[in-house]
Amino acid sequence: MKNVRCFTLLFAALAASCGDGNVVVMANPSVQAAADSVTIVNYIDNLGYADADSVLPSGVHFVILDSGSLEAIDESDIVTFNYVGKLLNDTIFDTSIKEVADSIRMAVEMKTAAKMDTLDIELALLSVFNERRNYNPLKIVYSASGWTIEGDFINGFTDGVSATFRLLRTGGSALIVIPSAEAYGTLGSGLLIDPNTVIAFELLPIEVEKQ
Repeated sequence: MKNVRCFTLLFAALAASCGDGNVVVMANPSVQAAADSVTIVNYIDNLGYADADSVLPSGVHFVILDSGSLEAIDESDIVTFNYVGKLLNDTIFDTSIKEVADSIRMAVEMKTAAKMDTLDIELALLSVFNERRNYNPLKIVYSASGWTIEGDFINGFTDGVSATFRLLRTGGSALIVIPSAEAYGTLGSGLLIDPNTVIAFELLPIEVEKQ
C-alpha cells in the first residue's frame, strides 16, 4: 500500500488503557475541553507536525500528512477510504485495513503465549481484531459542507473527514485528533477507550468515483 511510512507511528506500542469503559466519569466540560486541547497540541508537537496543525471550531485538529498525487476529490464524488483509529499512546482500537489488524492480533497472540495470564486489554484487542471479522474501506458521498455515510459515526470523525478531504487527492493521507467531547465523551467505549479520552484517526482516500 502507498504511504507505508505513515503507518510507522501506529505500531510503536500495544499499550493498555485503564478502566472498564462502562463507568461514566463526569468532568466539567470547559475544563475537560481545555485539558484535551493541551493534550492534542502536545501530541501533535511531539510528532513533529506543529507547523502543519490546523484546528476546527469543534476542537478537532488535523494535519495533512501527504496531499496525494492521484485523483482530486470534488463535490459529490463517491470517495472510498481506509482508516486507522488509535489512542495517543499508539494503541490501535479500530481499522478498515486487514493487514494492520492481522499485525496487531499476531503481536498480541505472541505476547499472551509467552505468559500464563491474558490481560483484559489483550482479550479486548483479540476480540476487536478477530480472524472472522471482515475489513472493508468506507464509502462517502463527499461535500465540503457535509457528507453522507452509512452507519453511525462520532461527530469528530465526520468533521475531520470533511475538513481533510477537500485538501487531499487519492493516495494521500491525513491525521485527525479528536477531543473527548467529540469522540466517546464521559462514557468511553469498551475496554480500549476510557472515558474522557482523546483519540486519533489516520485517513487514507484510495478511490474516487465521479457522479
